[in-house]
Amino acid sequence: MKHGSVVQRHTRECPRNDDDSFALHRCRGSWRYILEYGRDSSGRRLQTSQGGYPTKAAAQTALHEAVRTFMADVTVNKMTLGEYLPLWLAAKRALKPTTASLYADLTKNYLLPHLGSVRLLELRAHHLDRMYQAIAIGKSGRPLSASTTRRIHGVLRSALNTAVKRRLIPYNPADHIELAPENHRRPKPWTVEQCRHFLAETAHDRLNSLFHLMIVTGMRRGETVELRWEDIDLDGECLFVIQQITDVNGKSVVSTPKTKRGQRLVPIDRDTIAVLRRHREAQDLERSAWGPAWNEAGLLFTREDGHPLRPEYATKHFRALTAEVDLPPIRLHDLRHTNASLALAAGVDLKVVSERLGHSQLAITADLYTHVNRQLGRTAAEQIATALRDSRPAVPTASLPQGPNLGSSLDRVDGG
Repeated sequence: MKHGSVVQRHTRECPRNDDDSFALHRCRGSWRYILEYGRDSSGRRLQTSQGGYPTKAAAQTALHEAVRTFMADVTVNKMTLGEYLPLWLAAKRALKPTTASLYADLTKNYLLPHLGSVRLLELRAHHLDRMYQAIAIGKSGRPLSASTTRRIHGVLRSALNTAVKRRLIPYNPADHIELAPENHRRPKPWTVEQCRHFLAETAHDRLNSLFHLMIVTGMRRGETVELRWEDIDLDGECLFVIQQITDVNGKSVVSTPKTKRGQRLVPIDRDTIAVLRRHREAQDLERSAWGPAWNEAGLLFTREDGHPLRPEYATKHFRALTAEVDLPPIRLHDLRHTNASLALAAGVDLKVVSERLGHSQLAITADLYTHVNRQLGRTAAEQIATALRDSRPAVPTASLPQGPNLGSSLDRVDGG
């Protein structure tokens, strides 16, 4: 890697030779430096320059400062993205299993095939632009969604941020990329009537209490499926979300909730307490029927023999029940959105809703349920207007002007 050079910038008035080159003279032009820092994937030189310095010494001083800033104790090596990314993934020990699996898949399918041969120190924004153009059509042959592209970019950006912190590169080229805006999928919650219809029509189903609990608490699928009896205080009318189960590459993995605030206490109503008590009685009957073959997992919701439910089974079963009772098809996760929408519509404070859902930030709750907030805002506006109308003092009839100017006088009274 070259540190650069200093040159003088000649003016139009400078004398020239017959071959149009500049002749030897006492030049009054300013000085500039040129800093070279490698070549791109096509072999072209990568450089930056800055001019306007009055003397050669000033340009050299600026060059040395630029070198120190650019390098910033960066370790110069020939490591490629193909060598760096697997090492970075292996060091991400705090990731949730599902997140780690997603990172590994995106790295394997997109980042390594397109950027693996590029030296880490020579990676530039145009390399990323070429990759996003190349992966516009995904592995399935369909256009890659904006959300998937942003996930890929997020993984790469995180990896390069770590490289900056470890002084492997001076800056993160992923910070200078413009991506297509993401079309957020708004949730499709059920109404109160639809929830009542579903719970009433599926009352005979052994997993009815699971879906009931998701509707009234807003718990995630993995949190509900992995709920243990020891996590519920029926007398205290509350439950504790401590762990969740996720599916990673076909295997069920138990871990802590998605966020730090995901570990939470959720108060529950008396009707739900009654539902859970009946569910425990039904589970006791199943335990007796299976006898020694019963698997004591300590979970609320299990298969008939006590073995844990797989999360995807709960999803498929919910989809089948929804079709049976002739309701608009929604995702199982939309029961969580249904809970939030019903709570906000009922006047529950946004912060309380956010805490019950276990969102990491209040802004997440506000952004997800802006459609409900708009409706509540309109209701609040009407309530304020009604209060103002009701509180306006009445004008005595006797004091109203009579005669041909009645209309204009009324206008003045009302406007005042």
